[in-house]
Amino acid sequence: MTATLVKVLAVILISAVMILYIAPQKAEIGFMLSLAAGAVVILGLINWILPHISNLEAAFKKAGGISRYFTVSLKALGISYVTGFAADTCRDFGQSALAAKAEFAGKCAIFILCVSPAVNVLEAALKFAGI
Repeated sequence: MTATLVKVLAVILISAVMILYIAPQKAEIGFMLSLAAGAVVILGLINWILPHISNLEAAFKKAGGISRYFTVSLKALGISYVTGFAADTCRDFGQSALAAKAEFAGKCAIFILCVSPAVNVLEAALKFAGI
């Protein structure tokens, strides 16, 4: 587990040094290198975490009907990471207003995703209370 983290951090640090030297002369190449490094890191992290997510999903399935909530939680986590990546990319471009809009869009998507489970929990609570 630690070896994967060291590899990811090595890619990040090497990319940062390369960008530091390239960006002053060729800003567009530095930006493209930053995007490429970000994509490589994200793909590496996805491959690293996927087996652990599968194990957690199997545990939720054994528990019964709560696997639907696990799916919603996993989708919300994915939305937050993708939104953060998009917002950070906008900030790298100097577009802080667009970054804020990306973050707001992500928050709206997570809210919409959570409405159905929240309604289900509320209905179950009302049934339990006899209302």
